[in-house]
Amino acid sequence: MALTRSVWRGMPAWTLESDRLRVVTTPDLGAKIASIFDKAAGHEWLVAPPERPFGPVDYGAEFIAQDMSGWDEMVPTIKPCRYPASGPYLGAALPDHGEVWALPWDVAAADDGALTLAVEGRALPYRFARRMSLDDPAMLHLTYTLANTGDYPIAALWAAHPQFTATPGTRIRLPEHITELVNVRLTPEFGAIGLRYRWPQATTQQGAPFALDRVASPAARTCRKLYAPPEVPVGWAALVEEPGDHWLRMAWSPDEVPYLGIWVDEGAVNSVATAALEITTGFHDSLETAWGKGRSPVLEPGASQMWTVTVAVGSGPLPLG
Repeated sequence: MALTRSVWRGMPAWTLESDRLRVVTTPDLGAKIASIFDKAAGHEWLVAPPERPFGPVDYGAEFIAQDMSGWDEMVPTIKPCRYPASGPYLGAALPDHGEVWALPWDVAAADDGALTLAVEGRALPYRFARRMSLDDPAMLHLTYTLANTGDYPIAALWAAHPQFTATPGTRIRLPEHITELVNVRLTPEFGAIGLRYRWPQATTQQGAPFALDRVASPAARTCRKLYAPPEVPVGWAALVEEPGDHWLRMAWSPDEVPYLGIWVDEGAVNSVATAALEITTGFHDSLETAWGKGRSPVLEPGASQMWTVTVAVGSGPLPLG
């Protein structure tokens, strides 16, 4: 396994590389994971910057103002909102898709084939860090730490925002015990927030059959965001490319990361089709909403929360355990 300094689209970067995987991250751009390339399959799993310049944006910018590529980290919210918990931060403005994606991160450690990047919050007092390593040639290991550096408790959620490439041959796979999803975005097809739909074969508000596990071309100009039911634990999710049968599988502990959102963009926001498996510590996109539902974590002063995510690639049968 090798860890080297590199350049990605003109920006300083770090590359982790094994015989099977090449992973690139750009610290100055919110520690974006810019590339997860499967050498054996010859497949890039993350969306590349299709049209927009690859570079920093101003703090507090709308998420769509950036390049709309790669894997960004969302802290302390996804949707913009006001900080909801009582105390000195009540009412503080939390930017669109949080703040860490739009901030430069520091290199906290780079040794033994592992890279740790970290960033300090602005709207709230916290330190957020991510350690990356290729502990196995076909597996990216991510360890996250969120620490309260202030004098009062804080509520904050984290969500992964990996914009994976998707085609009509892409299939989204979930554990067999997931049989329905919860709509969290108002759309003509899926109606009001909170409605539940069968997974993977749903019926739209218009009575039409709809394959939730498939991704249409960007010509569809539509999108959807649904969550696994918050009361049902889920510990993995995957994308399978058919007919090539190569796959990417994300796994985590539901005790550490209890929720999973699935964002599919078929040309509504991005210019290419994407599927994001958004594992998260809050339910759902707005910290204000998650707090109101009692589904956002709270950190006491000086306390920290740690969790791990593995991203494995392979070919052939998808591991289901």
